[in-house]
Amino acid sequence: MKRRLFILVLCAVLCMAASAFAIELTFAQTCFEKTSSSTQLYVMGEDGTLKPAQTLPAGTYIKTNGLSAEGKTGVTYGFEQYGYIDGSVITSATETVTLPSGTKVTVGEALVRSRSALNLWLDMEYGETLDGATYTDGSGNEHEIGNESADGEDDLEDRVAREAKYQTAMGRANKNNGGYAVTVYKDDRGNETEVQVLYMGLARSRISLEGKEQMVETWRLSWNTEAPEDKVLAVISPKDAKNVRLRATNNAKSTVLDRVDTARVVQVLKTDKNWTLVDTNDELLPCGYIQTAVLTFYPNEEKVYKTGVISIQGSTKANGNLVKIRAKGNRNGRIIGEFNPGEPLTVLENEEEGDWMEVDVGGYHAFIQSDYVTYRSDSAMAPQTP
Repeated sequence: MKRRLFILVLCAVLCMAASAFAIELTFAQTCFEKTSSSTQLYVMGEDGTLKPAQTLPAGTYIKTNGLSAEGKTGVTYGFEQYGYIDGSVITSATETVTLPSGTKVTVGEALVRSRSALNLWLDMEYGETLDGATYTDGSGNEHEIGNESADGEDDLEDRVAREAKYQTAMGRANKNNGGYAVTVYKDDRGNETEVQVLYMGLARSRISLEGKEQMVETWRLSWNTEAPEDKVLAVISPKDAKNVRLRATNNAKSTVLDRVDTARVVQVLKTDKNWTLVDTNDELLPCGYIQTAVLTFYPNEEKVYKTGVISIQGSTKANGNLVKIRAKGNRNGRIIGEFNPGEPLTVLENEEEGDWMEVDVGGYHAFIQSDYVTYRSDSAMAPQTP
């Protein structure tokens, strides 16, 4: 009788594992491609021509669907959303996992970031003990996955519990912290409109206003915040780390919702000595907490700036030559990201340091070599006052 009961319980646990994994394995974790820089998304209009729809941020996980139109590549993103983008910005989003047996498995890099989900998937798919398994990232560096054993019912229950805990934390964070910060745009006439923030910048931000993607001055945006006026914007700026943990609550032991890149600009909702509640403007994530010590705070005030685009030797044609942005204004500064020529940017006045400029680009606040900047007016990208 006890043996039958044990088998029934084990079957139930296995079903729980499959269910928890199915929930955890988001669209992003199954993708093998992503955007190398922010890019314009087009949708097919009723007249059969492509129409601009929105901008997909750099690093958006996508799937190519085999379609093409007007030289653009058909993609799926965000579960059941479709469109067309410039195929030159599509790069691989895969990493190679080497199991202890020597078997090599290619998986989406987002899945590798969720260690417990990856281990559960490998266990279910290949049935191997995962102790000693490794993965190789896009730079050729090998990393350990961890020591989560696939042996024993207790370990399986532990992993199911971790997955369930993550989903519970996501739900609570969404309820308690908010799924996003409601943001309002104010035009020259004082008219206020609720908008979707695609990414924040210290000087200018990209928003979706009345169905159009537009660059606007950040000081025209406002949101409900308990932070003091000089701390309503923040840049993630740890000394050495590539990213920081976004947690469900203001506690170092709370669930990690995700990791947020260094140099990202975020909206501050409230802050204290140890923890700050922020909106990262990631549509897949609720608002979460980041340690205050790794943030540099700014007021949301009108700034003097110049507008331009990333270019190579004066050319703004996308030719596959990616331009690096860095954490510091020198060649030794850590690389924050890479963008294609033509990417709009904002240059803060009086922040030029010789051959380097301090800029907002694609939701990051970083440095770029001045040779890669071409100034231009972006008045056509600004909202029009009705």
